[in-house]
Amino acid sequence: MILTQHFVPEVTAARFRMEPFVDALLASGHDVEIICAVPNHPEGVIRPEFRGRKLVRKRSARLAVDYVWVSVTPQKTTRTRLQFYGSYAAMAVAVGSAAARPSIVLASSPPLTVGLAGALVAIRHRVPWVLDVRDLWPKAAVVLGELNSARTIAATERLERWLYRRADLITTVTEPFRRHIDDRAPVGTQIEVLPNGTTHEWLERGNRRPARVDLGMPTDRFVWAYAGNLGLYHGLDTAMDAADLLGDGFQLLLIGHGPLRDELERRAAAMPPGQVRLEGLMSPDDAADRMIAADALLVALRASLDDVISSKLFDYCALGKPIVVAAAGETRRVADGAALLAPPGDPEAMAAAIRELRDDPGLGRVLGERARELAHHYLRETQAQRLVRELESLASQSGG
Repeated sequence: MILTQHFVPEVTAARFRMEPFVDALLASGHDVEIICAVPNHPEGVIRPEFRGRKLVRKRSARLAVDYVWVSVTPQKTTRTRLQFYGSYAAMAVAVGSAAARPSIVLASSPPLTVGLAGALVAIRHRVPWVLDVRDLWPKAAVVLGELNSARTIAATERLERWLYRRADLITTVTEPFRRHIDDRAPVGTQIEVLPNGTTHEWLERGNRRPARVDLGMPTDRFVWAYAGNLGLYHGLDTAMDAADLLGDGFQLLLIGHGPLRDELERRAAAMPPGQVRLEGLMSPDDAADRMIAADALLVALRASLDDVISSKLFDYCALGKPIVVAAAGETRRVADGAALLAPPGDPEAMAAAIRELRDDPGLGRVLGERARELAHHYLRETQAQRLVRELESLASQSGG
């Protein structure tokens, strides 16, 4: 049984991490039940086909997906976020507790309330459970300003440590995350690093050659593109400043949705026409076509997120396009040699990197080739197989 706040059809990092795990479990002959929120991200609006129902069940072969009601709103505040997290946790515990006894429960965090729900469901069924840590909470939430109450932060830190004590296995995505968890978990806790990556499907997408004219993209500008959540993590204010500096002859293409979209649209409207273009949510296939048709891609993170590896880096690399990475720490370390690096939060350096790629097509080709090579070393399918082995071992030890 897998608890995750986001899953198919949402376009989120949680979905793209969980999906290969689910595929690998099914391919190994296991039954999988997923408990996730009704699709609502990132707009904060429940999709029409899921409205008005507390539970929507979908079944296919050995896969069962339970979409549970959650409290959502387009207004993102600390209060509305906590209502969202709490409503999912409550519904997940209710549905998971009433379900048939699983062999193992896996809960993917953030938020930590998903881990709490997973622990409670595992206690109810008396089975082992796994905590998958995609990001460190409450640390990341504090850095991004999503949590600012000292009392709430302290309570969340206590919950974090409690989950680390209770989990039979903890998986996470980077070595700095592993060290953070190890410092707070009991001695001897099993912690495995299962990095994010790309998939064979993304590598195959990289072989396509879509025409710009068919996508409505300009042929007389150097297009640099970003696709993903338009949120607090990604330093998109710096990208807008860089686009302003670059001026005519360039276009920043932003694909996606998120809490900063209105502000980005406002800033784009104040610039000369064509300098920045925003497109909405779209399928991974459609987003990949636009990224392939672009001249360069952008990965940017706030400087304070130096222990994070941006998961979109690997999918970008799979497309074989030159990438500008404006990040510190782990993302910069992994991308070094396969991308053009710029310091985070520095629009002049970001603009200079984009100009360098425009002026040196040969450099762009070399970086694109290196990016593809890097992608082959970070395949989600490989990590999914590792997870299957860990879960099978844990289940056998418990008699599941």
